[in-house]
Amino acid sequence: MIGALALLALIGAGVAWAVVSGNGSDQTTAASIPRAAPPRPAHHEPRLELSRRGQPIVWLRHGAKIPIRSSPGGKVVKTLRWRTQFDSRTVLAVFRHQGRWAGVPTPLLPDGQLGWVKLDPSRLRAGWTRYAIDVDLSRRTAQLRVGDRVLRAFTVTVGAPGTTTPTGRFAITDTFRGNLGAAYGCCALATTATQAHLPSGWFGGNRIAIHGTYGPLGIADSHGCVRAANENVNLLVDRVPLGSPVVIRQ
Repeated sequence: MIGALALLALIGAGVAWAVVSGNGSDQTTAASIPRAAPPRPAHHEPRLELSRRGQPIVWLRHGAKIPIRSSPGGKVVKTLRWRTQFDSRTVLAVFRHQGRWAGVPTPLLPDGQLGWVKLDPSRLRAGWTRYAIDVDLSRRTAQLRVGDRVLRAFTVTVGAPGTTTPTGRFAITDTFRGNLGAAYGCCALATTATQAHLPSGWFGGNRIAIHGTYGPLGIADSHGCVRAANENVNLLVDRVPLGSPVVIRQ
C-alpha cells in the first residue's frame, strides 16, 4: 500500500524535495535544485592569420586607418591611413610577429625602427610576396630575387659621400611610371628608407627610391637614391608588389 506524498520545503537550503513513503522505507528525490549559470565561453578576439608561403604582408582595408605603436600594445606614435602620401594602397611588410601584433617598417618612423600594428581583420587583410630586392653598396650592384632565385642582377649608382644610401631592411611602398622628370628616368619605386642628411637646397623630399637614370652607373653620385638603367627599373615596377622587402647592405 502506497503512503502519503509530502512536500518538504527546506528553507535554509532553498531546495524543494519530494519525499515518497511506502513499504516501510522512504525514498528522497530532488524535485528542484538550483544550478549555477553555465560558464560563458572565453571571448577570443579575432586575429588576422599571416601567410607562411613567403614574406608576409598586410594591407589596409578601404577607408581604414590604424595606429602605429612603439611596441606591441605600447604607446601610439603615428597613424596609418589606407592610402600612402603618394596615393598608393598602404601595404606593409611584416618583419616581426608577436602574438596579435606585427612589426612593420614605415617611413613615418626613423630607419631601423619598426612600428607595431594590431592584426585586426576588420582593418587589415593579409597576403604574401616572394619578390625581394638586394642592393650591395660596396659592389654597386642590385639583384631582383624570387624566393632563392636571382631573376636579374644589374649595376647601380648609389649615394655620394655625405649623402650615402642608408643600410638596413626596408620595403616598397609605392611605384611610379611616367612624368617623373629626367632625373628619375622612366620610373621609380619608393621605399620606407629615408635620407637623414639632405643636401642644402634640396626640396625633393627625404624618401629613398630606386629609380631609372639616363646618366652613368656604377658610381657614388646620388643624394641617397639607388639609380639603375631604365630597362631594369621597368622590370622592378612590373614585377615587384608593394610591401616587398628591400635589403641594402654595405
